[in-house]
Amino acid sequence: MSDLILEVRDLVVDIPVATGMLHPVQSISFDVTRGETLCIVGESGCGKSLTSLAVMDLLPGTARRTASVLKLDDEDLQSAGERRMTDIRGNKMAMIFQEPMTSLNPAYTIGNQLEEALKRHKQVSGAEARERAIYLLEKVGITAAASRLTQYPHQLSGGLRQRVMIAMALMCGPDLIIADEPTTA
Repeated sequence: MSDLILEVRDLVVDIPVATGMLHPVQSISFDVTRGETLCIVGESGCGKSLTSLAVMDLLPGTARRTASVLKLDDEDLQSAGERRMTDIRGNKMAMIFQEPMTSLNPAYTIGNQLEEALKRHKQVSGAEARERAIYLLEKVGITAAASRLTQYPHQLSGGLRQRVMIAMALMCGPDLIIADEPTTA
């Protein structure tokens, strides 16, 4: 297996608007190898978040991505359908979203949200998923982790929600984690 985990060449994000087309991401290229930390740095609004969302195939609305190469572990992400991307997201690659206040579902407990991905992607029991959730909440510095599983997002501070998002990204042990300003809270 190659050390190259993510290969991005000439990634473009286009957003149709009433007056034409916006091009917030124009031909960005980069590689990520196993164990490497890559930081994309730039001004507010320069396309860092859209680049991350494009790699994850989570662009909002009518926004579209194109690239000459977009591969995760030699798998072409551009030709992967929605079902395949659902299998990949959370399992092979995960994202820590910039805004934890709106990234967690207010209708589900922290435990439900943490355990969901693990049960979907790995063949584990509910007890095993709960154990992993508690372990990761403790690893990210959340005290009384077991009792937090029954809480809802609105019962946590912004900083705790951000830690939950980090734990959620780690649940399946992905090969790639995309962190979109994970410490803003």
